[in-house]
Amino acid sequence: MRSREHSDLISRYIPREYLLSAVDASAIGIVICDRRLRYRALNRSVAKIHNVPVEAHMGHTFHEILGNFADRVAPLWESVFASGQRLSNLEVTGKLPKRSGVGRWIENLFPLTDSRGRITHVGCFVIEISSPRIPSLNPTSEVTSATGHQPPRTLLSPREQEIVRLVAEGKSNKEISSVLAISVRTVETYRSRLMLKLQATSIVHLFQYAIRNHIVTL
Repeated sequence: MRSREHSDLISRYIPREYLLSAVDASAIGIVICDRRLRYRALNRSVAKIHNVPVEAHMGHTFHEILGNFADRVAPLWESVFASGQRLSNLEVTGKLPKRSGVGRWIENLFPLTDSRGRITHVGCFVIEISSPRIPSLNPTSEVTSATGHQPPRTLLSPREQEIVRLVAEGKSNKEISSVLAISVRTVETYRSRLMLKLQATSIVHLFQYAIRNHIVTL
């Protein structure tokens, strides 16, 4: 029953098509909590990060699941409840109780309101940036293969770097077209070419690329 309830809560706030394409089928985690910082909804990506089953989160507080690590993140969530303002591209580091080693995550927190405009929950998109490495995307580096030959370097033009930066900042195609004074169709073309050029399989990889190459500043 609880599993169905938390699924319905996510669907209430986030369009189902977005869930399918950007959350459930990717490395992006999503969490929704109430004012007492109790887990009300989350997806499998978050459960995997915490190494705790989805069902074991439901109704429990951050401190019950995250231990001392909760002291790092709880103030961020409380500030969103208090101010009603989003917190974007926050880098959080620390050690989770059921994982070895220190992890690194990028979190984007946002308020969720009821029909009267009252903040009842806070949601968070989280991306782990210490996950297994993807193919090298450094535009200025060269990688020597096992045969001793160096493959061609992946170089990005200034405009391509601008596109990557704006995508990593969460801008939509329409917003990017307005900022760069180009058409939405041109933005779509740039994004498609960048995915191929960088061998990126998702927007998460473009985000990781932007971080590693200092295109976005956290």
